[in-house]
Amino acid sequence: MTTKKTFLAGLLALSLPLTAIAQAAPAAAPAAAPTADGVKFTPYGFILANAFFTGGSMTDQDYPGWATAAVQGGSVLMSARQSRIGFRLATKDDWSGADLAGTLEFDFSGGHTIAVSTAWYNGLMRLRVASMTASWKTSAGNISVLAGQDAGIVNTLFAESLAWVAKPLFWQAGNLWRRSPQFRVSYANNFGDIGFNAAVALLSPATLTPVSGPGTTAAVDMGAGNQSRMPNIEARVGANAKFAQDISAAVGLGYHQNTRRMNYYSGAGTNNQQDVTGSLIGLDLDLGLTSLLQVKGEFYTGSGADDTYNAIGAPTYNQAGAPAGTGVKALKSSGFWAQAIIKPLPWFWVTAGLGHGEADKATSANNARIKSDQLAGGLIFNAGKAWRFGIEAAQVKTEFLTAAGGTATTKQDATQVAVSSQLKF
Repeated sequence: MTTKKTFLAGLLALSLPLTAIAQAAPAAAPAAAPTADGVKFTPYGFILANAFFTGGSMTDQDYPGWATAAVQGGSVLMSARQSRIGFRLATKDDWSGADLAGTLEFDFSGGHTIAVSTAWYNGLMRLRVASMTASWKTSAGNISVLAGQDAGIVNTLFAESLAWVAKPLFWQAGNLWRRSPQFRVSYANNFGDIGFNAAVALLSPATLTPVSGPGTTAAVDMGAGNQSRMPNIEARVGANAKFAQDISAAVGLGYHQNTRRMNYYSGAGTNNQQDVTGSLIGLDLDLGLTSLLQVKGEFYTGSGADDTYNAIGAPTYNQAGAPAGTGVKALKSSGFWAQAIIKPLPWFWVTAGLGHGEADKATSANNARIKSDQLAGGLIFNAGKAWRFGIEAAQVKTEFLTAAGGTATTKQDATQVAVSSQLKF
């Protein structure tokens, strides 16, 4: 499918019934209902249907992650796997005085048992969030403790999209994200119109790094991070302020550190273990510039954490000629994304944004991705109180290193148009 035909296919979304649009904001979550034992139970979620029209060679046919080095052509694909269901619980603990809250959330993007298109609709259920929080309000501020699986605390924002949700927009092009089992302590307090928050967390290691030498696959519960015997360490500080009606700002600065135990092969029959430390710093910013415009984005820089936070590059590389036990190094990378959400009417939004990620060319492997760019925009209609639909398009440009240690590169680009309809509850 040519690029022109791809975009024309997406224009079919304009046939959606615009006359049904009501001038109303998206529906709020349903109110929690108390049960007999005093626990409030609130179900929530959405049904999301997408149609994807891809021009060029994309690594995934339901997400514009990156253009593949090998040309394979375009595609058409429809999906409901991004649909989500969740449950919230809330109660009061008489013994500790804490407000207790729990969240259990799933989608259907857990992969497939059979890798043929006749089984595409059989998406496996996936656990997204399973966390519990105890909170206390004090005169010095609010303190909370979270235990369970939840998002990481570095670069916590996501771009607005109906098409790319399970794999968030600008993933692989500047948008860091992860979910992980963890224990977290948070603090928040307000000083007039200015709020302050801070958090520290210990998270379960998440790595793609093999632990038994090149070409092997790490066990799902025994990766290089697990073998280090050290959890991931994260911290974040943030502030938010309201300056006038419909004008606000929120900013956050996060830090991540991990350790992975690697096997470095310095020669035939030589196996030396080595601990490698990775880290990254992330900055996020969300601006409400009147009720008509919202601008948000993130920036990160670091090394040895790309697999943990779903960034562009490999986490490590082997330094040729290094002494035994010192040859594994953390690979440097950086990225950013930004998006504007224009809201001329409560029921009509326009989105436009870009993302960029890059890995250190000098130390990347042969055929590794070293640059990734996404341009994305769309029209989103908030029809009534629960229904949203839209049309979005993304262009991806990917650069690959032709040979390790060299300067020659190859470039590929691809496009994807998505038509989406979402019913929230």
